[in-house]
Amino acid sequence: MYRSGFIRIFIFVACILASYPSAAQQTAAPNLAEIKPAADAFTLADPVPSWVVETAAPEVSATAPIVIRLAETQYLIDREPAVFVRRVTAINDAASLAAAGHITISFVQDYERVQLHWIRIQRGQQQIDRTKESKLRFLQREQGLEQGVYSGDVTASILIEDLRVGDTIDLAYSHYGQNPVFAGKFIGLTSWDQSHPTLRRHVILSHPANRPIAWRMIGDRTGSPVSPTETLRDGLRTLDFDQRGLREAVVDPQTPQDYFAFRFLQFSEFGSWKEVAQWATTLFDLNSAPNEEIDGLVKTIGTLDSTDQRIRAALHIVQSQIRYFSVSLGESSHRPASPETVLRRRYGDCKDKSLLLVTLLQRLGIQSRPVLLQIGRRRGLEEVLPSPEFFDHVIVEAVVDGQSYFLDPTRLGQTGRLDRMGQAHEGTQILAVAPETERTSAIPARAADEVDDDLIERVTVDKLGEDAQLSLKRVWSRLSAERLRLVFEQTTREMIAKRVGDMLEDRYPGAVLAGDPAVHDDQEQNIVSLEATFRVPKIATERNGTWMIRYKPDNQSGALPFPPSATRTMPLGISAHPYHARYQIEITLPDTVSVVADPYTETVANDHFSLTSSRYFRGNVARSQVELTTLRPFVESSNYPKYADDLRAASRAIVGYFAFGKSDIKSSEAGPDQATDRFRRMLLDAVQKTTDTISSGKLTGSDLADALCQRGSSLVELGRVDEAMRDVNEAFRLIPNTSDAFSCRGGALYESGQFESSIADLSKSISLGAITASNYRSRGAARLYAGQIDQAGADFARAVELAEGENKIYCELWLLAVLGRAGKPVPDAIAQRGHASAKGAWPQPALAMMTGALSPDEMLKTLDDKKGDERRMLLSEAYFYIGQHAMVRGDKQAAKLSFEKSREQGVILYTEHIAAGFELQRLAKESVGAAAAPAAKPLP
Repeated sequence: MYRSGFIRIFIFVACILASYPSAAQQTAAPNLAEIKPAADAFTLADPVPSWVVETAAPEVSATAPIVIRLAETQYLIDREPAVFVRRVTAINDAASLAAAGHITISFVQDYERVQLHWIRIQRGQQQIDRTKESKLRFLQREQGLEQGVYSGDVTASILIEDLRVGDTIDLAYSHYGQNPVFAGKFIGLTSWDQSHPTLRRHVILSHPANRPIAWRMIGDRTGSPVSPTETLRDGLRTLDFDQRGLREAVVDPQTPQDYFAFRFLQFSEFGSWKEVAQWATTLFDLNSAPNEEIDGLVKTIGTLDSTDQRIRAALHIVQSQIRYFSVSLGESSHRPASPETVLRRRYGDCKDKSLLLVTLLQRLGIQSRPVLLQIGRRRGLEEVLPSPEFFDHVIVEAVVDGQSYFLDPTRLGQTGRLDRMGQAHEGTQILAVAPETERTSAIPARAADEVDDDLIERVTVDKLGEDAQLSLKRVWSRLSAERLRLVFEQTTREMIAKRVGDMLEDRYPGAVLAGDPAVHDDQEQNIVSLEATFRVPKIATERNGTWMIRYKPDNQSGALPFPPSATRTMPLGISAHPYHARYQIEITLPDTVSVVADPYTETVANDHFSLTSSRYFRGNVARSQVELTTLRPFVESSNYPKYADDLRAASRAIVGYFAFGKSDIKSSEAGPDQATDRFRRMLLDAVQKTTDTISSGKLTGSDLADALCQRGSSLVELGRVDEAMRDVNEAFRLIPNTSDAFSCRGGALYESGQFESSIADLSKSISLGAITASNYRSRGAARLYAGQIDQAGADFARAVELAEGENKIYCELWLLAVLGRAGKPVPDAIAQRGHASAKGAWPQPALAMMTGALSPDEMLKTLDDKKGDERRMLLSEAYFYIGQHAMVRGDKQAAKLSFEKSREQGVILYTEHIAAGFELQRLAKESVGAAAAPAAKPLP
């Protein structure tokens, strides 16, 4: 049976489904029908079998609400397997009486029978027999009927009357029989750990010595080792497992379902996974007799052009025309119904639908086979004995041109090409049903760069303090698309509109949907998208002269759980895994807003997730992108401290708001000269604020040194080099011989044109452990203008390795400029990225130009839609890199014109503005040198 529902789209789907009146009714109590079993299926007061070993129950010494004095299981493996079960339980708490006094015993009367030997109450020195006096009802409890599952299991429900605090319940019964589908091979599981303190746990296995039954204690939690005593008598091998004083086993919340939280004792007569696969092969009969309907389907599907289309058509028939319903009576719990029967009934469960699909595919000449798995189990089969017990689902593997595709016939909403279909069982351990199968394997993971959920928001603020427009687009791919497709098919447009509006209103109170949301379904690519536009009141808020706009990556909320307890000992499940979500927001503010901030990227990564947050605020345009990828399905308890720290770091990296002050708001649109004046005023303002902070006397040590470095950096950009050097030298005196001190002074020396000294300081900073992209990029630039071109190339290459996000692209641009001047080729990886960047956001078009994918004019056209100060800032960079492009070509005159245009933009804070000045100085010197050189004489 297929079970769906991960949290990656849970919040969105839940919000829509919450509007259905029937949503709460779907969790109604399962159907219960009282029945009368066969006369010998369940009997009372039978004597205990002679082969059972009598075991003493320890006296109660613990005071927990419930104490298990004895938990005993004894097996006798013969032609009919028999299990004797005894539980002796002390009740010490009134609140526990109700649960303790209700006993249930389940059996399948088609092939099992139960003998209830006794129910006794020990009350002080008194022993009361309640075997025949307790209320006994037989219920056919169809727990999965509402999900389309009919198993026929019978539950004996026993209610013990007159149970008191201090009583001990002594229950003993024997269970005979095993599902004949296992062809006489014995398999068994019995829990070792219990959910209450247990004074004694006892298990005995007796079996003919000529039957090779293996045993293994399975469990991921630590516990005292258990070794059996072994005896051999009259051809009967007996294993006796006994342990005393077991603590109660408690499962922490959010524990992964494939974690063995309770230890259990496993027995299996299957000697290998190959044996299990061979057993399963006997269940799936792929040589069914000819059938007119099947032959007709094969003939119709066979007219399609490609193997991909034929597989999709067969899958569609099985998924959409055969409804899911499981009748698991007797051997049909594991043996599928014939394809002819399934087609006639028009219903079936996972094994029925899988056999039908494999039959269709094989008759179409397509290599395919059934595959066994346990839903959600990505690990653990390597720890257990080979056994069919660890599988609860069947899917199909189809092979096309050597590529395996794993298809789940019970799913709905799947469309499009095979390579675009969602995979609900990624990473799950599987056993292929085929004679050649030797061991278990796993469904491969997909490419990590595939985005499941992409949320894009564009905000336009025409006037600060007034309503804004927010356009939202959310795109779901593959598995997420398939789940949303089903939701949208069952939801009215009015309901979608209401729930989408409600969701945004949670973030922005008063947000109103403008028009109807549009839902698009690209079934071929398996992509579902939703677009909507909102009017948001006062999205920009002002406080104490600072304006702020908040944002939140909604499609990542709840994807990463926080460890609920520092004392937790079990793994923490990341139920969203595998998940890759991207959130993008672009905010366009009034033209009067002009902010200058370097693009910023921060990545927080560990073994469990990777989150990259990038921010951009230039002129009146602010952008942020947050990308989250889960890497593992759980977090080990030993990794909780680092995982929790990284979660907090990820939250800080997201930031969640853009802010700007009065100094970032100009009175009117400015030309280059006015822009230069404004940037100069911004630097002067920064110098003044830093000076005020320093003069307050509140800063000391490294904090004071940082302030001095910041002021020195602003001063050198203002051209006040002597003052700047006094600041950075004072900072060096405060924190001498530290990497920060050398980086601070090295940067100031570079910007003032003292390249050799800058190289020395930056080299010292790196040697002291400051292995950063910034240090290598700064030293590379200093080496370039000092004439050390090969060393500069090595530094830029190292900066590329260390950088991330947009900063990485800028480092690549510098590297390409140096490699080109040295006559060296463009690295293949950068060339590929450059050619893929032609239509990307800035600075990707610059990389495309430097790798030959765009011409300089084509690159400039990508900035045509930019306005105001944002355009001026981007042109400052663009003309600088056009100049580098010209230098690589050897066209120094074109380079000179481009560097001059870069400087004309007046963005005096930018690295490119400063470097363009150095380039022009070098070109001027070369021009003077060339003019002074004697003219060459003509050859005779």
